[in-house]
Parts: sequence; C-alpha cells; structure tokens
Amino acid sequence: MNKENKKIYKEDIIERVYFITKMIQNQKGTTMSGALTSKSDSMGGIFDRFINTISDSLVFEKIILPKIKTNKKVSVINDYFYYKPTKANAGIAPDLFGLNINGKEIAFTEFFNKWKDVPGMPQIEVKTFKAKDQMITLRDQKYKEYLIFVDLDLRIDYLVPFLDSNILNDKLVSKMKMNRELFIKEDKKSQIDEVTPINYSSDEIGNIELLSITSAEDFKKQATHCGGHISVRRMKSINVRTSKIKSNLLHDKLSKYADQSEHIANLHKFNKAWRKKYEINKNVELLDFSADNIEKIEICKYNKNGMVITALEDGCSFNGTQLEIGKQYTVEFATLDRTSNDGEEYFMQKQCAVYLNGLEKQLINQLKDIVDSVDI
Repeated sequence: MNKENKKIYKEDIIERVYFITKMIQNQKGTTMSGALTSKSDSMGGIFDRFINTISDSLVFEKIILPKIKTNKKVSVINDYFYYKPTKANAGIAPDLFGLNINGKEIAFTEFFNKWKDVPGMPQIEVKTFKAKDQMITLRDQKYKEYLIFVDLDLRIDYLVPFLDSNILNDKLVSKMKMNRELFIKEDKKSQIDEVTPINYSSDEIGNIELLSITSAEDFKKQATHCGGHISVRRMKSINVRTSKIKSNLLHDKLSKYADQSEHIANLHKFNKAWRKKYEINKNVELLDFSADNIEKIEICKYNKNGMVITALEDGCSFNGTQLEIGKQYTVEFATLDRTSNDGEEYFMQKQCAVYLNGLEKQLINQLKDIVDSVDI
C-alpha cells in the first residue's frame, strides 16, 4: 500500500480545539494526570496529549471517505462526549463513532452503561504517531476489527492560527524592546536575539499520512512481542555518510545476519549470528527491518551503536531508504529500556507498517455498503 499524505488546515481542527479547551476547563484540579503514567499536565501538555485525536476523523475525511464512489454527502460523526474511557468506567468506544450520510446519522457504537458495538458495523481503532517516531508500540487491548496507523506531523506552533492577533499584536513588540547597549556588552557569536512579530500568515498546520490499514491479529503476528522486563532495540536512523570509510572494510553480507520473515517477504529478522556479533543478551528483543535486494547489501563497519552499509547494485533499500551505489550509510541503533516495565507490548519499526496485510479495500467496501444502504 502506498502511503498517502494530506495537508491539515486550521478549519479542519477548530472543533477539536474547542473540545479540548473545554475539557481542560472541566478539570477540577490545576493539572490533569495521564491514564498510563503519573505525569500531570497543565493546558499546554494536555493539548499536546489530546491533539492526536484529530487523526480519528481526518484520516477518514481526507483520505478514506473520498475513495467511496457515491453521489451522497458522507462525513464522519466525531466523538464529542466526555467520559472516562476505561473498562471499569464507560468502556472503550471505537474511534469511528459513525457516519453522517446525506444528513442521516448511522451509529457504529451505542451506550448501555458502557459502550457497545452495533452489530454489523465496522469497529475501528486509529493509532497516531508523530512523524519523527521510529517505532510503533501497542499494548494488547483486545482490538477488534481494524487497526489504522497514521502519522501526524504538526508544525511546532500549530496553535498560533487560533491566537487573537488583535491582542497579541505588533505593538507589544515595541513594549518588549530590550536596551541592548545597557545589557549586551559583547556578542561575537550573535547568541542574543530579540522579540519579533508573530507570523500569522499561514493557516496550514501540518500533514496527516496514512501508513496502513490492517488487523490487530496481523499486526501482532508480525510485530515483535516483548514480555515484562524485556527491552527492545530498534533502528533509530539511517543517513548517508559525507565522508566514506576507506580502510579495513568488512565486506560482510547483511543477509548473513538476517533471516526472512515467516509472514512477509520484504521483512527480515536479525538472527543468532547477529546477536553473537553484537553481544546482545537474551533480555533484549530486536525489531525486524525491511530490505530489498538484501543479498547485495554489505556491512562495511559495525560497533555497539550501529553499522555502516553500502549497496553493490541498484534496487537495494533498507527500511524504506533507497541505497545508491557508491555511497555508504550509517544505521544508528537505540534500545528502549524496559527492565522496570512488567507489562507486555508489541513493537514494530514504523517503516515496516506498509508491509502489513492491507485491509483498505475491505474497509472501503464495507463503508460503501453502509452508504448505499441509506435510502435518501
């Protein structure tokens, strides 16, 4: 499945911004605790925690629903209820509450003291990751039918379009003007900056990218399972080297240290020879990686933090990066320490999500059947 990327604008999320703002005002204390951690946040932290929920609707509005061939007007019904989404309280509702088809609302879930699935309707969970994240991680929360993986890339000042430019105006800049002659006696490296006007010129706040539509069963089958106290090692980055290593090259084939995945041809697992080479202990699991033409990829150098690889011919790639002949690439590894974590989790290199068994057509056809069934 090819990844699809769509731009996000202020008008796309204005309702969600209002919803989160009011949710913050509903808090009785001065901070809000996280569901899975002891961390407590004030308004800024709460926004960063909940803004990911915009993906629940936008991935449908911008990417999935436009693929349904219909003359009817179809939109997502967003979840704008307030409740505690835990099994002990209201229960877990699906991320797609339902569809509005030519003004008629079709529910995918209903509340009978707890959220219950509507029989025959798709049950969907949207998992959102930041564009810079390198790993997909999921606890086994008994996901039902569809898992949708989404990348959300928001500009760092994504809330600026919602600020009041009449209040935060250029006049304030003059009031904040600092006396450089009084305070700055020497600044050879130009380390000291001053306040300049806020740029309100753009309502574009980021991008949303559909990575994969799959099932929980298929994800768990292909992902790396880590039990309690087991750490996980991932590929943190891959970058072309500006200066090539010329001496003492290993000329080791990458395929020597990897076995093909049992489920997906493009994915590979590091084998026992690799664990021995890196002296990786049994309490660390290694994430799979994707590679094309792996027999023609050589390892030039390696150390405990990574390796340097090169392609011997065209058509080679590593974790989505095309390798050019004659260039060397540094692959950096990083380990997530879970020695104090006694829970079970599933992990996957994010670049590998595109190789999961795709259920996009199945979901679109199911949604189309629902749309077609509404006689308006």
